[in-house]
Amino acid sequence: MWPLKWARAWKWENFWFYYAIFSLIIVPFALAFTFLPNLGIVYASLTLNEMLWPFLLGALWGFAQLGAGICVHRLGIGVAGAVLNGTGAAFGTVIPLLSLHRDALLRTSGTLIIIGVVVMLAGAAFCGWSGYLREIEARLRGTGAGFGEEQAAMRQTSYSAGAYVFTLGIAIGSGVLSALLNIALAYSGHIMQLAEAQGGQPSWTPFAVWPIALLGGSLANIGYAAYLLSKNKSWPNFRVGFFPELIYPALAACLWMAGIALYSSGTTYLGPLGVSIGFAVFMITMIVSGQFTGLITGEWRLMKPKTYISFAAGVGLLILAVLTIGLSKYFEA
Repeated sequence: MWPLKWARAWKWENFWFYYAIFSLIIVPFALAFTFLPNLGIVYASLTLNEMLWPFLLGALWGFAQLGAGICVHRLGIGVAGAVLNGTGAAFGTVIPLLSLHRDALLRTSGTLIIIGVVVMLAGAAFCGWSGYLREIEARLRGTGAGFGEEQAAMRQTSYSAGAYVFTLGIAIGSGVLSALLNIALAYSGHIMQLAEAQGGQPSWTPFAVWPIALLGGSLANIGYAAYLLSKNKSWPNFRVGFFPELIYPALAACLWMAGIALYSSGTTYLGPLGVSIGFAVFMITMIVSGQFTGLITGEWRLMKPKTYISFAAGVGLLILAVLTIGLSKYFEA
């Protein structure tokens, strides 16, 4: 989401409109058809039900992606990423574990995953609290919450306490729904098997799932961005610096899809619990990198040292959660 801060002429809805098109349609299709041979044959051999499940799960997940964009817009990358991805990692890790590998709960590996999830939620809570303290300081200073005036696509003023809590609720809800993308992957094993049978490398077969699931996710994102473009009369913004501004959502889309691709390929190397372990590590790494991005882009500038205490504690707990969940791999039966 870092390129969102580089927009100078486009508003959030301008950026998000093209970001959704690139990240949820163009790049996933290009990635899948580039790395997987005979993908058209794979899709043609699927039943309607096999296509419909990942599409519907992706459509519901689309609201999580939309919520993530709204929260980054209003809260910044650091806080939004910690709360949303922490919640999403917890649900995305536990649901496949309970539904597909319930017997693992009786083993050391399952216990470590559950402990890691609890630590993960605690870390997300600390990061969310640090964001609340930051908002209070920003209001007292009469300044925006770490966003420069030149950042056209970011909110320029701080929130009231009630508005902050409401937006935090959106982040939590989006985090819960974000787990659906991992569930779509977990329940699309047949699609990946067909892709492998057509000559696809096993580590690349998850790419076959993303065009279907993310196409569903594009509905809410493109639709809401188009609604705001009409409501706020932002369509004319596209005439201002079109090609320089277009680079930012295109770059953000490529970065995002690269992360999804690497994560999904990584799950194929992690054994039976790969979807649970891989998703947790992926999401927590996103949280930590989001905190780093928030720091270096000035979201925490001018804040009192005590504001960083809960921030540092949250990041520390998230790192501990990564180590705990990652360690579970070595205790598989």
